Amino acid sequence: MTLYERLLDARARLKAAGIPADEAALDADLFARTILGWDRARLIVESSREVPPNLEPTFSEWIERCARNEPPAYIVGRREFWGLDFEVTPAVLVPRPETEMIVEAVLGLVAASTGAASTAAAAARTGSPPMVRVADIGTGSGCIAISIAHSAPNTRVVATDVSADALAVAMRNAEAHGVADRVEFFTTSYLGGIEGDFDIIAGNPPYVRELDRDGIGASVRYEPEVALYGGNNGLLHLEGVLDTCLQKLRPHGWLVMEIGYGQEDDVLALVAARPPLTVRDTRCDLQGIPRTLLIQREKR
Repeated sequence: MTLYERLLDARARLKAAGIPADEAALDADLFARTILGWDRARLIVESSREVPPNLEPTFSEWIERCARNEPPAYIVGRREFWGLDFEVTPAVLVPRPETEMIVEAVLGLVAASTGAASTAAAAARTGSPPMVRVADIGTGSGCIAISIAHSAPNTRVVATDVSADALAVAMRNAEAHGVADRVEFFTTSYLGGIEGDFDIIAGNPPYVRELDRDGIGASVRYEPEVALYGGNNGLLHLEGVLDTCLQKLRPHGWLVMEIGYGQEDDVLALVAARPPLTVRDTRCDLQGIPRTLLIQREKR
């Protein structure tokens, strides 16, 4: 049997398990490349040859796990986010492409702040722009915090999570990407016990409604519940992040927060009930769903 034929068999097994054809193809190729240590180009070149002896039995085991809806990222233990390779385990949410919108927005705000007149004056005095203090609430794998620190050397990031197991994963990722000296990790709820205030707070809090528990995808059920569910209406932790900003966000500082499908009006009302905070921008994902809010604290 050629490698190409084995991959076709694997894709057919995944499709028979209800996985869409395009995802089945991507997953089978990912598993083969990971096990063999090949890139996509080599997989194509070698596909007409016999199945490499070191592909099995791991490949078949991974295909069966995937057929049972276990997320491929947990199976291979890695996920790409913001062009970086992150370790993931069942202790953390699988990083999702739409969450990259948070990183994009934060980096835009960091760039804007370093280009301000006051910052330019400070840079002239010190020889370098001042550090921007950023918080990442509910960091999980650390993908948001680490991506920000990796892309913006003039940031210092505090990353928090209630899960010590999640933070252990995040700390390994910070070491792997060379930013452990600029990202501090704390086991706490929101920013409880953290000293000082912040220029920017990033948040991807749990926002799935408890009422929707039975309707989520089978693969999502493998992910940690503490990082998914936000109370009966899904707003519990969104409110918690907003209240934290009232205490920890500097005047004119920013909150960049992800929200769930259909939550925009509710969150706008929550912000309106906290007058120092104002929604400045709403950004939609590729499906046109409002996904990321940019909220500023006014000087009051």
